[in-house]
Amino acid sequence: MIMGLSASFKKLNLDYSSFEEIFSEHSIVSVTDPEGTIIYANQKFCELSKYSEEELIGQNHRILKSDEHNDDFFTNMWDKLSSGQIWEGEIKNRAKDGSHYWLKSTILPVLNSDKEIQNYVAIRTDITNEKNTELKLLKAESKLLQQNVNLISEVENKSNELVKSERLATIGTMASRVAHDLKNPLTILHTYSEMLTPQILSKLETQDKEKWYRMQNSIFDMRRIIEDVLDFARTTEIKKSENSMLSIIKLALNHVDSHFGVEINLPENDINVKCDARKMEGVMSNLLSNSVHAVDGHGEIDVTLDSDSEFVRIQVKDSGDGIPDDDLDKIFEPMYTTKKTGTGLGLLICKSIVGQHGGSISVSNKPTTFTIKIPV
Repeated sequence: MIMGLSASFKKLNLDYSSFEEIFSEHSIVSVTDPEGTIIYANQKFCELSKYSEEELIGQNHRILKSDEHNDDFFTNMWDKLSSGQIWEGEIKNRAKDGSHYWLKSTILPVLNSDKEIQNYVAIRTDITNEKNTELKLLKAESKLLQQNVNLISEVENKSNELVKSERLATIGTMASRVAHDLKNPLTILHTYSEMLTPQILSKLETQDKEKWYRMQNSIFDMRRIIEDVLDFARTTEIKKSENSMLSIIKLALNHVDSHFGVEINLPENDINVKCDARKMEGVMSNLLSNSVHAVDGHGEIDVTLDSDSEFVRIQVKDSGDGIPDDDLDKIFEPMYTTKKTGTGLGLLICKSIVGQHGGSISVSNKPTTFTIKIPV
């Protein structure tokens, strides 16, 4: 083949050795026979592929094949070349040491006097640096696009939170005024009903006694709703100190209205937590009350404590029927409740208090489990 090329150059009155020197300095050149067997490889080719000329001669270019291109890529290339057309494209090759490099390639079929393909000449340029730069730019672009998506999402979330916060502030102010106006007369009703209960019950028939108890329960529910509204309206600064979490849980049980017939299993261990004891007592009271309500008088409630290097974890798990899947995502939203009597503010207040501590509260289903994480 080299003799053939040399003869062609002589016909054109050109010095073949000069052209070979130029090729070797600036291009990666190889020549194959019609079957694709390498019969010539210039010095530049050897330097880039890490193979010596002796190792390349007699081999097929498959020795340099990487996993970048599929079979269709090479099939289309050879279909074009075998039909006498020039092929141009970019190829990723694998060097002898396992490293990879990119080539911008032009492969030309060389025909003999009978118009039959005698050889293939490949002239290539190393574009590895350009491809690496392109890859870095693509990664940077992808990263910027993702950051942009995240930023848009964050702005939308912050905007929604701001709107929600403004609405809640307005609701809180109005609800606080109404609650204060209702609290005083309701306290009088509650006080007198308690005072009169022994006297009245002794004079009432069984059916009327039931009505009296229902009235007392309604007064109690109204007081609890008003307290929830007031707790929501007055968000005060937390006062942290070292506290026994087990003691807080035990104190919270005093505020759980009724758990007769419900087995509440407290932790056997104790962990000290830096928190606002009064507010965390309110959180635990709310979660335990919800669990008692969920098991409907028959079932178990398990409270567990554990910790790692970052968080103290408190879990309240009950054996109730669970929260409907459609309600899970809404469970911490304001005014959302699954109870017949409830403000939908209890869990929102819990979330706010835990958030003030730099922690988080979450819920999972089957069994219903509320998990609080407070930083150590």
